[in-house]
Amino acid sequence: MPKLLHVDDLSLSLADGTPVIDGFGFEVAAGESVGLIGPSGCGKSLTTHALLGLLPEAVRLRRGTADFQCRGGETVDLLSCSERRRALLRGREIALIFQEPQSALNPVLSCGRQLLETIREVGGEEGPAEETAQQLLEQVGLAPLGRRVLAALPGELSGGQLQRLLIAMALAGRPRLLIADEPTTSLDALTEREIIVLLDRLRREHAMGMLFIAHDPRLIRRVTDRQVQVPGTAVASYPVATAVAERRELEDTSERTLSVEGLRIGYGEARKPAIRDCSFHIRSGEWVGLIGPSGCGKSTLAGWLVGLQGAQSGRLRAAELELPATLGGRQIRQATGAQVIFQDVAGSLNPRMTIGRAISEVLRPGGGDDVRTLLRQVDLPPDRTMPKYPNQLSGGQRQRVAIARALAAAPRLLICDEAFSGLDLPLRMEVLALLRRVCAARKISVLLITHDLETALECTDTVLLMEEGEIVERGRTSEVFGAPTSELGRRFAAARNW
Repeated sequence: MPKLLHVDDLSLSLADGTPVIDGFGFEVAAGESVGLIGPSGCGKSLTTHALLGLLPEAVRLRRGTADFQCRGGETVDLLSCSERRRALLRGREIALIFQEPQSALNPVLSCGRQLLETIREVGGEEGPAEETAQQLLEQVGLAPLGRRVLAALPGELSGGQLQRLLIAMALAGRPRLLIADEPTTSLDALTEREIIVLLDRLRREHAMGMLFIAHDPRLIRRVTDRQVQVPGTAVASYPVATAVAERRELEDTSERTLSVEGLRIGYGEARKPAIRDCSFHIRSGEWVGLIGPSGCGKSTLAGWLVGLQGAQSGRLRAAELELPATLGGRQIRQATGAQVIFQDVAGSLNPRMTIGRAISEVLRPGGGDDVRTLLRQVDLPPDRTMPKYPNQLSGGQRQRVAIARALAAAPRLLICDEAFSGLDLPLRMEVLALLRRVCAARKISVLLITHDLETALECTDTVLLMEEGEIVERGRTSEVFGAPTSELGRRFAAARNW
């Protein structure tokens, strides 16, 4: 196959001269899928950003070439060409699917407007933009929700739906090279498989090269023809069971952190509620997994538990109290004692606020903790961490800060809404082991919302499977995955073996 991209001697450093990547080279042929592998912080994303001229100010290009063959046959060095030429290539010849869709989209513009703007900018003159938009939505599996997706603001869609939208926008210019930076991070196992199959089919049909970045080595092997290791990294296999402490056996007791019965949540005038007849319970200190397809209602349920989403009906039992689920947000949050660690950790921290101030502002009066104690509990040095801002920390450090900030409110229930999906496997297991240790010491229950079936299997005591706003199966995690009784459970079991 002809070479599409040839990178040689790529070297990047920080502004102070500290090397980040030194002498990296690789090739991508037309129609080939190449995986970039390496642990968090090794420079995988920086490599792709260098090709597109999107390096942050703190990173410098020291040397290197990146020869790219354009659609007309001309070869361009992406590292030395003018910004004007590079801008003409972005979207039309080379497209990027970002890792965090919430950060990549404008939160105050409708998804339809942003998709149409992209089509008109890079899609050429072939047919009305509205028709192209519908075709793209169909390609990425959003056609059944087409009108709602186009009318919605980004905050009104699930993470999986937003990621599909980003893929549609990336395909608008029919690029020769598609860079996929963790494109399935926010997707459940079923949707992940659909998207991977879609990307694989599109790159074969259009002889489109693909650079694929992912933390999951199994996913990399499935979607790429070969893998390239970013220099200076050591990629190894980390068995999940050895990285996370053993799950404790819960006593068969009536003690519960909370119990929810008949919960119903709807939006506006929608006939079909987002959550319907939802019932479950969580014991003190228990880890419960909540798994389901993107858009099934997992984050909506989490929003209600922390008082960010109102309910239409249902009952809540907590701390020997029985309350209507329709109470105000503050009353629900006080009853559940819930705090949440969001999927977009960077977006949940104020970029203009130091870490010390971000944690201190939510400290519970009389809770017995201070900022230094909380940072030490999550293995961060207080003196070096407190004066820093979020953008000065690594992904793993921000994750630890998010845990410390949630603990500052002295929760009884900690909700992790896809909070670890952006970390590579070793770092994910490290953070989960830390979280288990801290929660065990404080007797905090955990609701783990995740699409990672292996993490759920190893980390949770029980699991809830949700589909279209209903809990369709519940039980011990090993039993549900080993011998599922619901159709959804059987589909997830099949996805594990894909």
